[in-house]
Amino acid sequence: ALERVIDSYDNIIDDCVKTALLAASVKLFFQRPPEMQQMLGRLLKKATEDVSSQDLHDRALFYYRLLRSSPDPNVAKSIITSKSMTMTTDQFAEEDDGELRAALMDEFNTLCTVYRCKAENFIEEENIVNFVKMPSDHPLPREAVAPVADPGVNTITDQLGGTSFAPPAPAPVVVSAPAPSGEVDLLGFGDDVSVLSAPPPQSTHSLQSLSLKSNVSLTGDQYQSKWGSVPDTEAVAILALPMRSAPTSTDAVEGALGTFHVFTMASGELPTEFKFFLYGQEEDTFGGGYFLIQAVVMKAPASLTLTIKTIGGDVNPNKRKEKMDQLVELIKSALGEYVP
Repeated sequence: ALERVIDSYDNIIDDCVKTALLAASVKLFFQRPPEMQQMLGRLLKKATEDVSSQDLHDRALFYYRLLRSSPDPNVAKSIITSKSMTMTTDQFAEEDDGELRAALMDEFNTLCTVYRCKAENFIEEENIVNFVKMPSDHPLPREAVAPVADPGVNTITDQLGGTSFAPPAPAPVVVSAPAPSGEVDLLGFGDDVSVLSAPPPQSTHSLQSLSLKSNVSLTGDQYQSKWGSVPDTEAVAILALPMRSAPTSTDAVEGALGTFHVFTMASGELPTEFKFFLYGQEEDTFGGGYFLIQAVVMKAPASLTLTIKTIGGDVNPNKRKEKMDQLVELIKSALGEYVP
């Protein structure tokens, strides 16, 4: 059976199988020399000519030279059949580069981890995207930019007790009754067609005023700390708002939002999208709460996705909802050139 395997050496694809066959044949040679001499000779010839695996080639060459030059077969036997030491590490000391490992973690979700080198080593300098992830990357998954809700971050409908997001409802319009025209209810429905009844009154409430401070400053650590203090389940997501067109740069968006006192902590441009980490704070007389916003602008098709967390301010959920609605409208107004 072993001889058939040796004779079919060329049909073996896996180098591990070839190595195991070589080791077993050499060890068996010391147990049954007459039967194995010819077979081992053919196997060593094949293995030393095999260039598919450097380890296999070197191992076969070592066995051949050891058996040929050893004056005492017992010495060769003791070397080959002795228990080998196993390596306790999966890499050499010079491969343990802590600085490189830290750099790869900064560029974790890129090809740098595949090539195990920094982006500057295989990408031209003008094509490198310098994107600062601050705080942790967007909590929504990639598929969340489509108009579907992600279970990990509540949409406005879930967050605000089933109330769907819509612009503030207009005041009810009452249609005045026209003058009688002599028309008669001929069908007997009991309706007086000469007077149009006003629609039933709708429940309305005045929106809480939203006034943002014109001078607010947060450090990166403060922003990240505040963002992490609010669970993702309490965030509010506005998914895939349609846009007329995508901005040409991050500066255009930052400038437009800045005039409405929505400031930028960090931003970056990727091949398919823009990312912004934004914040604003209410005036102290209105609660002094912080709004932390992560915005993703997709280039094609152009759309805007917002993830908003609030810290401090009103504890009344209705007032928080009103302010959240107004903040979204404020952002849309600031980006009126792009958002219909």
